[in-house]
Amino acid sequence: MRPRHFPSEKSAVYFTLLDACGKEGCPVCRIIEEASASYLDTLFYEQVTDVEVRRKLRQARGLCSWHSAAVTRRPTAALGAAIIVQDLLEEEVARLATLQHQPFWRRGPVGRLARLSPQALAGYLRGWRSRHVCPACQAATAHEQHALETLLNCLDEAVFAQRFAATPFGICLPHLVQAAAGQASHPNLIGLFNAQLARYAGLVAELAEFCRKHDYRFSREAWGTEANAWQRGIEVLAGKAGIFGNDLQRQEWRRKPRLRQFRLGWWQAP
Repeated sequence: MRPRHFPSEKSAVYFTLLDACGKEGCPVCRIIEEASASYLDTLFYEQVTDVEVRRKLRQARGLCSWHSAAVTRRPTAALGAAIIVQDLLEEEVARLATLQHQPFWRRGPVGRLARLSPQALAGYLRGWRSRHVCPACQAATAHEQHALETLLNCLDEAVFAQRFAATPFGICLPHLVQAAAGQASHPNLIGLFNAQLARYAGLVAELAEFCRKHDYRFSREAWGTEANAWQRGIEVLAGKAGIFGNDLQRQEWRRKPRLRQFRLGWWQAP
């Protein structure tokens, strides 16, 4: 009898995940990266003049740093990006102009000095902190959640299990934690943890071999799969480059639970 958690019909996410398992790196990270690229392509080629899309971009005050950098690597998006950026910057110029038109005057040693109004400045900063999450991140997060759910649902399905078992290190540690946080009662979670434990332990052994062969006594030995173990280890610990961003604003996000409505990264979990 088919387990209750296994879908009766395989979704598009299943086949996307299956394909990602045949490539290097964490398959969930790859899905997020591809979903982001798809969103940006659609945005700049089809939705530049879409009213609802432009509204969401204004509410978010533009794209995040990661997705903005990705746009700059798309020369064909130049015109669409210029139109959207102009619109966003015009709004920022208006906000700053309004802020400057509400000066707070105080007397200094050389006469009256103009300063930004504390109330106006507080309002400006409040508006910045309450901005919505990057729309591209919202789209990527939806794909991420579907991918993790599908992975757990299909972990004991024959074809998927075989393909997933052949991946170099399964999924990265951040996505393992996120799977546990979002699907704590899933019957396949223990199987995923066991599989990842074996993979991570194997990688530890490869790293030890990598370090051993850097000893001058063994430096003439031929290199095997351990040659790039340090790079795989970094991706296991942190995920694919760019996916989880940095921790510079970790404390800000934790102080403002509302901003976690959409989250792209395990460290932002409640």
